[in-house]
Amino acid sequence: MKKMTLVIVTALFLTACGGNDSKKLAEEVCDCYKKANGMDAADPKRAEAQNDCVKKQGEAWNKLKDDQKKSDEFNQIIGDCSKEMIKKSLGN
Repeated sequence: MKKMTLVIVTALFLTACGGNDSKKLAEEVCDCYKKANGMDAADPKRAEAQNDCVKKQGEAWNKLKDDQKKSDEFNQIIGDCSKEMIKKSLGN
């Protein structure tokens, strides 16, 4: 019961503090991808970490998709993040 109460209180807190903020969600997704893609390619947990990021991105999108302004901001940040990671992977 204590764990459930903690989860509910945390969810309410995040919602009250802008837990659905598009910038914050996009940055969390971006950080997830950076961390996962930064793992050694031979690490068997890398694919799992990348899949977790895909899931996180889908969950974030579902929170924002009905708000055009927030979804546009989210997509812009994710796009910029992707470009940054591609440049880094190419050594630029």
